[in-house]
Amino acid sequence: METSSYRILIVDDEPAIIDLLASFLRSEGYSCETAANGRSGLEMASSSHFDVVITDVLMPEMDGITLTRKLSHQFPDLFIMVMTGYYGERSMESAAAAGAHEFIKKPFSLTEFEMRFQRMIRENKYR
Repeated sequence: METSSYRILIVDDEPAIIDLLASFLRSEGYSCETAANGRSGLEMASSSHFDVVITDVLMPEMDGITLTRKLSHQFPDLFIMVMTGYYGERSMESAAAAGAHEFIKKPFSLTEFEMRFQRMIRENKYR
């Protein structure tokens, strides 16, 4: 599958982050859907196929670590990137233990996001 045909779900309670990432990814040829919290993200991922989920950690109704854990268990081939403004070894370890493939600290530049996103896709494409 061509990576540009990947379907991406962005889960974040900050509309500005959703708009930024969705606009950028769509301009790169990706199909994007969005959810404003972890519970909605889980429902969407369970009812429709996605190749990539990009999720914030701190959100109402279900945090991103719980969402990542549930999604990685239910969909082992799903690529998951976790974003957070609260960066530290513990955050990275929690995200990795839950099944995240990539981690990015907020705020970030689109250049950094693109680099990490492409690295995640490349490194995990043939697993």
